[in-house]
Amino acid sequence: MNIDFSGFDESAVTILKELAKHFPKAIEIGFNDLFPEFEDDNEKRSAHIGVLALLRYEKYIAHEIGSSSSFIITKAGLMLFDQDVSERLKGMLND
Repeated sequence: MNIDFSGFDESAVTILKELAKHFPKAIEIGFNDLFPEFEDDNEKRSAHIGVLALLRYEKYIAHEIGSSSSFIITKAGLMLFDQDVSERLKGMLND
């Protein structure tokens, strides 16, 4: 069985790059925040919502309390960029 990852790929990469770019700040990554030009594309919107759910479930992103679409990238998410926040902190604490 072939699985079409195109919708996943586009949203996941956009979400993770935006969150990494703004780390450690939580930012709005709702569909309209990242894809305003596709506001009426319900299929793309559904894919985006599914990607958010999966990234959250897999602990790549965390939801900021108090905002419906604000998220922050997690340690697991940063590891996708080969950035280990624990090792970084450990190194600074041991200096």
